Amino acid sequence: MHDCTISQLARLITGTPVDACIGQHRITGGTIDSRTVGPDQVFFAMPGNRNHGMLFADDAVARGASCVVSDFNADRWSNEGKAPSASLHASDGAETDRRTIRVASTVVALQELARWNRRQSECLVIGVTGSVGKTTTRQLIAAVMMSRFTGIQSPGNFNNALGVPLSLLQLEPAHDFAVLELAAGKPGDIRFLSEIAQPEFAVVTRVSAAHLESFESVDAILRAKRELVESIGRGGTVFLNADDPAVLSMASATSAEVILFGTTSEAAVRASHVSACNGVCSFTVDSTRFSLRGGRQLLTAALAAVAVGRVAGIADSQIAESVAEFQPDAGRGRVVLSFPWTVIDDTYNASPASVMGAIESLSDWPEARRRILVFGDMLELGKAAEHLHYDIGRAIARSSIDHALIYGRHADHVIRGTQSAGQSLNRCSSFHDVNTLQAMLDCILTAGDVICVKGSRGMKMDRIVNWLCEQSRAATTDRFAA
Repeated sequence: MHDCTISQLARLITGTPVDACIGQHRITGGTIDSRTVGPDQVFFAMPGNRNHGMLFADDAVARGASCVVSDFNADRWSNEGKAPSASLHASDGAETDRRTIRVASTVVALQELARWNRRQSECLVIGVTGSVGKTTTRQLIAAVMMSRFTGIQSPGNFNNALGVPLSLLQLEPAHDFAVLELAAGKPGDIRFLSEIAQPEFAVVTRVSAAHLESFESVDAILRAKRELVESIGRGGTVFLNADDPAVLSMASATSAEVILFGTTSEAAVRASHVSACNGVCSFTVDSTRFSLRGGRQLLTAALAAVAVGRVAGIADSQIAESVAEFQPDAGRGRVVLSFPWTVIDDTYNASPASVMGAIESLSDWPEARRRILVFGDMLELGKAAEHLHYDIGRAIARSSIDHALIYGRHADHVIRGTQSAGQSLNRCSSFHDVNTLQAMLDCILTAGDVICVKGSRGMKMDRIVNWLCEQSRAATTDRFAA
């Protein structure tokens, strides 16, 4: 974080002044998790559904927090029927009390400090959004930028009204860039986050059916993602996926320079000679060949990184090296096991577009003895869930997947889709409990198989990945023991 004192912080967030004796202490950063507080950081005590962060304020101060920012109001908290105010008062020790800045809203205070820290920075801020591939795109862009510059990216999935401000608090004077992921739970969210982050570059990956319980239609999702593009003014640059008509339509929503990436003739950064085989995707842009570990579904993210890297002045050869070294996170299409069978962990989340990508990528393993898909429900699709799962079934039937094991409440809809496309029942099985699914896998698994595990986070499909890894160790032990 940029240089700031506790007294300055109190003024920035319109807080009640703290003890003058500590007012000139320096602040090095901020957090909302008392377990991660570092020396001289601010602990923002956030209100929760049942507890308030002030319960952990003493712990934060004991770990070295310079001060605590809190909106705790005992009367209001008690009236809302939450944790007893007595327990909160008991946690408020004398040292914590003298270090606490009282504010109207802890959330707003965090956001105001982030705005201030952003204004102090001259670094290039790159905002990334989209229905699919935000995180991998953000990580690839950061990897490319790091090859020449110093900067930060959103940690984990810090992409909302708390995560983006916390990311911005990482900005220091030495940083040249920041790559921030921006997500939306409702219309207006990305516009608000853009006002805080003030990005000069905007990257949009895909617009597709996701979180339909909140947005109700893909058109509403398009409008939400377009808010990032609309925030970029003249002098900025917008990078759009030319392969997605909805994203391409956003070009008219900004006065900034627009750079298209994709595989179509409209793309300035155009991939040709695209191939994917056994977990490696390769493509050519102009005369440079790029390769990355991962399936064909990572092509959009890689092209976005190439486009941003070029505008930042990084040579294609250097970009290609960074892309080749990139490894997807666990849960985002990473190969986590390669013997005696291969396991692709794609369990972080699932939407229709990302599942279609997983199906296509699994089909790109020609050397596999069998290609097996383990697929859990896609969640948060609202009224569209039934027909979207049905469509996934049809896609499975048309693919080169040898066997699909479908798990969840919508498994029967997937099966109906596979049958409608002419797939025989012996290639697709449905399950409503994990134990039975694992028993089936135990029966059919053979060395040389490639298994892709996919599903929404709420389905906890990572349990299947962990089980497959455990079974592989047992199989290897038995093999050598024999």
